[in-house]
Amino acid sequence: MSRRTRAVIGLGAVVAIAAGVTAAAFTDFANLNLGTNGIGADQYNIQVVDTDPVTGAQIPGQWQEADTPAGAPIEITGANTIFPGSAPISVDIPVRNASATLSSTLTVGLAQLPDTATDITDPDYLSSLRFSVSQPATSLSPTAISVTDQTYAQLSALQLNNLAAGEVSDVTIQIQLLSQAQSGATFDDNSLNGKKAFIQAQFNGTSTP
Repeated sequence: MSRRTRAVIGLGAVVAIAAGVTAAAFTDFANLNLGTNGIGADQYNIQVVDTDPVTGAQIPGQWQEADTPAGAPIEITGANTIFPGSAPISVDIPVRNASATLSSTLTVGLAQLPDTATDITDPDYLSSLRFSVSQPATSLSPTAISVTDQTYAQLSALQLNNLAAGEVSDVTIQIQLLSQAQSGATFDDNSLNGKKAFIQAQFNGTSTP
């Protein structure tokens, strides 16, 4: 065998050994699933205390969505005995941020329910009502909320304290029917006899980080 032939054979052997080393190299990989529970927050949800659909009595420890235009009734002691100049009546309404991961803003506003054949809001009666709203401090909002002697029109949207995920707070709404002497109205107290107002308290929230 010639020297040149032996050189060519030797070169081929070197190439074959190199190819064999490359084929036997170590490999590895790493996969990461984004988010510990996927990408997306758990369901955002504001709830109010559950109530009996007929009597409006609160059912403590249970919750409802009440997220229809019709709403749900809530009992207010003294609502059927209020008269001009009488003591205020009030109700404590538990509200919950049912979200597991998202905090929430919270507002409350008053809205007049549509008149029906039997349930009609009298404008003079409505103008004689005064509302006060209070809420204690929450984990995200260190200052208690308190507004007093507001008219129906003034309470279209009141900013309340923020709620952390899973946090519960109580919102108190106090209602008083003013006498003519208190309100300075042009109509007398007796003109309100038998009249009513049908009002809905609307709670709204927006998710925050």
